Amino acid sequence: MTLTVKCYCGAVVQTDSEDELVAQVSAHALSVHDVALSRTDVLAMANIAED
Repeated sequence: MTLTVKCYCGAVVQTDSEDELVAQVSAHALSVHDVALSRTDVLAMANIAED
């Protein structure tokens, strides 16, 4: 299972791990957009592709 989040700024985070996705997307949102996201927020934005 591959999880992907595409930000409106063009950044893309893609990983097989929910924990890694949450960490990377949260870090991006905070550092680039000054927005704090919860785990629930990040997972709600994720697109899931079955491998």
